[in-house]
Amino acid sequence: MKKPLLIAALAALFSLPLQAADSAPLSQGEIRKVDVAAQKITLRHGPIASIGMPPMTMVFEVEKPELLEGLSAGEKVQFQAQQQGNRYIVTELQVVE
Repeated sequence: MKKPLLIAALAALFSLPLQAADSAPLSQGEIRKVDVAAQKITLRHGPIASIGMPPMTMVFEVEKPELLEGLSAGEKVQFQAQQQGNRYIVTELQVVE
């Protein structure tokens, strides 16, 4: 009886950071470079509150290669990023008209 309760409690605990990241506001940025082969994007961005990052230009990995489809340098975007160890990964990306 205790083991299922412990598993449920651990599952709830580990899902909290993911829920917090999903509810964070999207960050603003401008595409500097798209590297489809490496599945990376270079963004000049404002602050990213969800991971405590100040404004800068940096290279991000993308969670899904299809996030890069049709993108080009100079486009303004809104995006969500997560930190996984020493990796920064864009999990959501949309062009701003």
